[in-house]
Amino acid sequence: MTRLLIFSFLICPLLVAAPAEEQQIAQLYARGLAGDKQAVNDCVTALESRLAQAPNDQLARVYLGSSWTLRSRDLPIGPGKLSALHKGIALMDEAATAAPNETKVLLLRAVTNEALPGFLGRRKIARQQLEALVTMIEQNPGKLSPADRQLLYLNAGEAAKRAGDASRAKELWQRGLTIDADSTMKKQIETALAQE
Repeated sequence: MTRLLIFSFLICPLLVAAPAEEQQIAQLYARGLAGDKQAVNDCVTALESRLAQAPNDQLARVYLGSSWTLRSRDLPIGPGKLSALHKGIALMDEAATAAPNETKVLLLRAVTNEALPGFLGRRKIARQQLEALVTMIEQNPGKLSPADRQLLYLNAGEAAKRAGDASRAKELWQRGLTIDADSTMKKQIETALAQE
C-alpha cells in the first residue's frame, strides 16, 4: 500500500487534464489509496467525467480502473464488490490494450494487479507486465521518470520474489538502487534486499 501511495504522487500528476482538475484527481486518488472511501467515490466520479471529455485518455482510464479496484476494496462482501473489481480490471486492461507502449499506463496496471489478492490470478499478469516494462525501460530509460523507474524495479523485484525467483528479485532491486530519485523508495529497496 505504501508503494502504491508513493506511486500516486509520482505519476498521478501526469494525467492529461487541466491543471486544477489534474491536481484534484491526484489528491483524491492518493487519499483513496490511504483508505478514504469518499475520496475513492469522488475520484471515480472525476475520472468518469474526464473520460467523457477525453475518451482516448488511457492514463485517466487506467487510473479509473485502479480506482474501481479501490472501491471494491471498500465494499462489503457481495456481488457489488465483485462487480466493482471486475469493472476496474476491465478498464485497466482496456487502457493497456489501447496504449501498449504507454509505460505509465502499463506501470499503473501492473502495480495495481500486483497489489490485488493472489487468489484473483492477476499477479502472473503483473509479473509479465513488469518484466516487459523492465525490458522497455532498459532500451529507453527516458520512457519513465527516474522515480517511476525505481518504483518499477521495486515492484518487479517483489513480483519475482513472490514467484520464487529470488535471484531475479535481487538483480532487479540492485538495479533500482542505482537510481537516485526518491530516498523513501530507495530505503524500501534496501529493506527488500536486506530481507533476502
